[in-house]
Amino acid sequence: METIKPAFSNNLIPICFSANDRYIPLLSTTIESIIENSSPENNYDIVILMTSIDIENQTNILKQIANHKNFSIRFVNVGPLVFGYKFYTWSEITNTKYTDEIYYRVLVPSIMSEYTKVLFLDADLIVEDDVAKLFQVDLSNNLIGAIRDYEGIAACYSHNFERTKYRINEIGITNFDNYFASGVMLLNIEEFNSKFDTTNLLNLAISKDWKQYDQDLFNYVAKDSVVILDAAWDFMEDQDGSYAKLPEHLFNEYLESEKNPKIIHYAGTRKPWLRTNSKFNDNFWKYAQKTEYLKYLLDLKNHFE
Repeated sequence: METIKPAFSNNLIPICFSANDRYIPLLSTTIESIIENSSPENNYDIVILMTSIDIENQTNILKQIANHKNFSIRFVNVGPLVFGYKFYTWSEITNTKYTDEIYYRVLVPSIMSEYTKVLFLDADLIVEDDVAKLFQVDLSNNLIGAIRDYEGIAACYSHNFERTKYRINEIGITNFDNYFASGVMLLNIEEFNSKFDTTNLLNLAISKDWKQYDQDLFNYVAKDSVVILDAAWDFMEDQDGSYAKLPEHLFNEYLESEKNPKIIHYAGTRKPWLRTNSKFNDNFWKYAQKTEYLKYLLDLKNHFE
């Protein structure tokens, strides 16, 4: 498979997602939020990794940037690269089955090898600031820039011994404070490609039943090579009060991020398109109402309420 060439020659802000048809309404909302918080001085190069997305959905996404000459969106079929791989997608923690697309982010360094840095984002979030600011972060020779997973860290401070033993024995983490979330990652492409190739990463992905999937995999790969970013760039609501079990300095760090989140990640069970009680509920609908999927998302919410 050929590598993807940058869509612009200067002021490049490369952003990558992985998605399927089910996530297109959410991805459309995420992209709308990126557009509205973008700068005309930058060129936003968006790549969507997929194996099958309906043409109508692709068209709807492309229509969003029709009047924005500093935006490019491309859909890239990675089917040939992932064919035959059996990914672990069942969560014992949430009793939920995820999709293979969560692992496609391991393909980013090789597919986008002509880029210097690439920002990978989940599709269940909205952006409230210009993501171009993240590209000012100096990663030096570190593999990743990411934000702490406060829920995951709190679990290790709440006498969850099984989770703690798993992180020590299977992921190799000794400093739990730096366990990071994989939903917002600034990838150092050259460093990744100097240490891993696609086959390495895919084989690691299927090598064991990662309890938190791609997130555990990336923590395994980059546990000693990560720059911890400002928590405001991946705010996730404390939905069960478990964050209070964090060490005081980390809990205060989380509380500070809540005051002015730059990215709001609806990663828990309280999702605006399923419930009305999620924090920053209105922020989501501010962008969703401008997409082709507003009715679908409202019908989905009404179905679950």
